[in-house]
Amino acid sequence: MLFAVLRQDRSGNEALRTGLKAEHDRYLKAFLPRIVYGGGLVKDGTDTSGEVEIGNVTGNVMIIEGSDQKEIEAFHRNDPYTQNDLFETVIIAPFWQRVPSLDEEA
Repeated sequence: MLFAVLRQDRSGNEALRTGLKAEHDRYLKAFLPRIVYGGGLVKDGTDTSGEVEIGNVTGNVMIIEGSDQKEIEAFHRNDPYTQNDLFETVIIAPFWQRVPSLDEEA
């Protein structure tokens, strides 16, 4: 089953995100085969055509495979970003992919 995970940082936590990035990246490695899609939310006006300066990231969005919501909530809870109170807003919900439709041929 797919789940959407949307997490928005608390305002003014650029230094916290920057300091935890390497630990967060190590944590995510074990989950990469299950993350269907993911990336960072960024400040308005940020050039996203290449690498983005971590200080311009304000949250993240992921679509991740899991057996149930409790499993994905545990994934979120154990993330170093979560454990250090980076996020102000968190949404974790079952996800139904409609676009592009998985039933339609390309």
